[in-house]
Amino acid sequence: MILLAVLLTANVMMAQKKDRTDAFMYNKNGQYAKAMASIDKCVNHEQFLGMKPNDQAQAWLYRAAIYQNIIQSGDQELMAQAPNALEEVYASLMKCMENHDFLNDNKQEIYQRVTSVMNAYYTKGADDYNTGKFAEAAPMFKKAYDIAKSLGGGSDANDMLNLAATSALRSEDYNTALEYFTELKNGGVETVDVYKHLAACYNGLGNSELAMQMINVGLEKNPGDPNLILEKVNAYLKEGKGVEAINDLNQLRELDPNNAQLCFVLGTIYGDETNEGVYDTEKAIQNYEEAIRINPDYYDAIYNLGALYISMSNKLKTQANELPLDKVNEYNALVEQAEELVRTGLPYVKKAYETQPTPEVKNVLKTMYVQLKMTEEAKALDAE
Repeated sequence: MILLAVLLTANVMMAQKKDRTDAFMYNKNGQYAKAMASIDKCVNHEQFLGMKPNDQAQAWLYRAAIYQNIIQSGDQELMAQAPNALEEVYASLMKCMENHDFLNDNKQEIYQRVTSVMNAYYTKGADDYNTGKFAEAAPMFKKAYDIAKSLGGGSDANDMLNLAATSALRSEDYNTALEYFTELKNGGVETVDVYKHLAACYNGLGNSELAMQMINVGLEKNPGDPNLILEKVNAYLKEGKGVEAINDLNQLRELDPNNAQLCFVLGTIYGDETNEGVYDTEKAIQNYEEAIRINPDYYDAIYNLGALYISMSNKLKTQANELPLDKVNEYNALVEQAEELVRTGLPYVKKAYETQPTPEVKNVLKTMYVQLKMTEEAKALDAE
């Protein structure tokens, strides 16, 4: 019985070695489907662990080579039989590298194959990223990073993790992006972009407090950085805290004096009468005019300036209507001022309508024509 058991074990081991040898030969002859079947039969056999460690490692290395050849063959039918070929290559190489003696003896080939896998993941991630498939790109870059890290890491590895994090953020997978950007930060990468993107992650998760915390930490390390200041302004505006954003907006204007959008935002804050303490129509007008000076076709600034004059006019009319009946002169003076404000705002609303002839702007323009008794213009507008 003991002899029979020994013979059976020997036969099993011989069969496994034969499968490994068959896989090697099939692979050498370009018969990759047969090679894959033989090597999988070998490594998946229940007696595989009974083989010598070096024989096991050699089988894993053969398996990695076979699956890499399947990928490189470009044979779609063959690749359909191994849909996870790249993962199988990497898993096989990791198994192979568990045997340190075998690794030392075959280091060059093994590391070349590992690097090839890393590059394949990176290339797939780049292709997905460049075609807007950010959700698919993120795990590809992350796998490339994991491999690069296992090879010693370095700046290239950090670049891959940054791409993985950015892809996750652009796909609005905020939890994954937060995990990756945090790993970057904890690894010593504390650039402006990392803090800006961490803030974006927290904002995406609805945690404005931590978002602002990241921005402030970033500004402590990079004082005066326009990107972080802008992120801080956006965080304030998102929370409806326009007043708190004024100082930062003015700081940004000093850094970027020809930014029309900054002027426009300041105009909206100063022109909003709900912003107690900073509501100032004169400053609002100045900022809208500056935005238009920088960008003469800035529709939002043009329309908002016209609308501000209308709002100021309506307030004067309200004051006039609230006067006692015997205050005729005061009433007429206020009405005249209100009409003059409408006349001042008219060119801006006209230009806004020419730029974007929407029904809403058309109605505003018609109302102004009627108020100014510009009958012909009102009729022409109706005829359009």
